[in-house]
Amino acid sequence: MDLGALDVLCCHISIGDPDPENPMKIKNPVELFEVQEIEINESYKELIGTAKLKFPKGTVFKSTVIGPVTMEGKDASKISTEIMQDGVIIEKKSSQSAVDETTFKIGQRINIKLGYNGLLKNMFDGYIVGYNSDSQFEITCENMAYKLKLKQAPKFETPVKGTKVNDVLGDKYGLLKDTDFKIHTDTQKFDIQIGKVKVTDNFTVADVLSDWSKFKVYCFLKYDADSPDDMPTIAIGRPYSSSKSQPVFPTDVDGPFPIYFDYHVATNDLDIVKTDPKFLAVTGKALGTNEKFFEVTIRLNPEHDPTDSNSKEFQVVNATQISKKTHKVTGNTTAKGAETKTKVDLSTYTIVPYMSPSIGINSDKLVEETTEYFRNYNLNGITGSITIFGDYGIPSAVQVELFDYRNPSKNGIYLVEEVTTTFGVNGYRQKLTIPYKIKGEKSTYGSEK
Repeated sequence: MDLGALDVLCCHISIGDPDPENPMKIKNPVELFEVQEIEINESYKELIGTAKLKFPKGTVFKSTVIGPVTMEGKDASKISTEIMQDGVIIEKKSSQSAVDETTFKIGQRINIKLGYNGLLKNMFDGYIVGYNSDSQFEITCENMAYKLKLKQAPKFETPVKGTKVNDVLGDKYGLLKDTDFKIHTDTQKFDIQIGKVKVTDNFTVADVLSDWSKFKVYCFLKYDADSPDDMPTIAIGRPYSSSKSQPVFPTDVDGPFPIYFDYHVATNDLDIVKTDPKFLAVTGKALGTNEKFFEVTIRLNPEHDPTDSNSKEFQVVNATQISKKTHKVTGNTTAKGAETKTKVDLSTYTIVPYMSPSIGINSDKLVEETTEYFRNYNLNGITGSITIFGDYGIPSAVQVELFDYRNPSKNGIYLVEEVTTTFGVNGYRQKLTIPYKIKGEKSTYGSEK
């Protein structure tokens, strides 16, 4: 057996009281270096990421007590002193104890670092929100966005048009004021527009940010390389379903992460989906000036004649019917080509969603955007997920580049939508959901690239 090729799993879990002065600091932490199972779930579609940890009975933890605290019932293996900056000498006592029902408390801070051979990467920061000490010790945690669930949102109301994410999160409306969170530097550059935001007394900051998902504007936590502290920032992303070309997400210095199927991949659950463009339809949705959503559906005209200049290439079907009263108030109209209320049966079609990033547009503009999205839609997409080993410690909303020499149609750069990280007696794995190919060989409805 070649011991030189053996990778040893390592973890470092710190749990303690939150520091009111520094949210990322844990006061008087207990430290654990063994665990039965860890599962971390995060997605750019969810503001609140979660983690679950299981410990067997008898798990030993290390703690350090500062000051003249009694060590009765504890194994004081090390006593030391330290001179602080103000000249005060403090006494530190290190001890080891077995986990019991008094070890953890709801509301405590937790930090999880995982890796191989002593090289650890920070994988989770958050708070304990649930604790079970029945047959084994199990704790449930939420990431640092848990703090936003406890913060009342300020009352304000924005106009339907011209409201930008930077204004809502920044100084103009002050949604993040006194939360310790800042906006990711890339998000500030995107200048994303959002519909009308109306906040009442019954909303928390987390409620407001999570509600934006209905506009395909997703808020999630992301560490910022340009940020001077270790606190994660609020990042905003738009996937392909709300972009005419590329998705809009903060970039990573280390990405894209190369993934080779013959080395990194433990399990492959990807499927290559080939769609007949004749039976593809795109449903576009937008927020009108009356603060209500309306939609149109675009499909190819089955009788389109390229040689006839009067022949329409696309058909508009199943559009939202605009009433005369609404038309009088907003100026919106029902999209041309779908004047009747008869619904076309599209049960045999592949329906692709599109959310317009424009606020307060009319039906004709939505048809234009949806048609353009149809033209650029990638027909040979990837669905499913892959499970890789824990070499990278990948978060969601990053780019990965796949290399499969046996099936090169998978090759390309993808955006990671969701990550499920598992660590424990069964190894270290990450399940990546990657529905969006950003770059690589692709075919649109009318061309090969």
